[in-house]
Amino acid sequence: MNALMAMTEDTDQKLREYEELLIRRDQLYKDAASYQIAYTQEFGDLILENFKLKLVCIKKKKTISYCRRRLNRGLAINTDRMNAEIEAEMLLYHEQLKDLIGETDAAKNAKRSDEFKVRLAKKIYRRLAKRLHPDINKKTEEHEMLRELWDRIVSAYRRNDPDELDNLEVLVKRALEQLGEEGFAIDDTDLDERIERIERRINEILMTEPYTYGEILASKEQIKAIRNSLEEEKRDYETYLETLQKTLDDILSGEGVKLTWQMN
Repeated sequence: MNALMAMTEDTDQKLREYEELLIRRDQLYKDAASYQIAYTQEFGDLILENFKLKLVCIKKKKTISYCRRRLNRGLAINTDRMNAEIEAEMLLYHEQLKDLIGETDAAKNAKRSDEFKVRLAKKIYRRLAKRLHPDINKKTEEHEMLRELWDRIVSAYRRNDPDELDNLEVLVKRALEQLGEEGFAIDDTDLDERIERIERRINEILMTEPYTYGEILASKEQIKAIRNSLEEEKRDYETYLETLQKTLDDILSGEGVKLTWQMN
């Protein structure tokens, strides 16, 4: 009997450890998202400006390459066809630029939550996670109603919305009662392996972007260094663009170069 009690206590302790690790991992995900927004608010305009300059340089390089290929074959340069081909090749870059603009605008419009709301949202989330987290309660994935409630909980938690979480806690209690799952069975299989897996994931989050942005944003010296680096990158692009433009001008002003335009 004592051996059985010891095994039960060991399992309970591992379950508590597992729950705490899950909640910590989720908090780190949330912190990382917050750091990403803050980093974009701090450096987004410069990053966007540099990316636009990069695209101009890429387009200029493609133009030079197109012109050289045509001239090496003794062919005229049809500017309309050239522009159409290069624009087609640039589509993916334009999509990336569109996404970057969207991320930058979203970060600028993001609102900072006050500390009280952050702490209260975390407190309610911890209670709900221990009852409904899909990695703890197997029934969450099995019942659509519970799955939808969990999705709403995660969304409210990321927004630091304690009022919504408070409302959802009432709905969760009611839903579990309706399903007869008030005392749900906790999934305690392979706990050692699952604990080890989450610990590895936590370490990965702590060591990679965007979580590591938090350390940068906490240091005025590092913020200044990043900004200086981005400014230097901008100057490099501008210098490179001037070189590319000169190369293109030299090609087009060469002897025997023929430019044609399509006529409607």
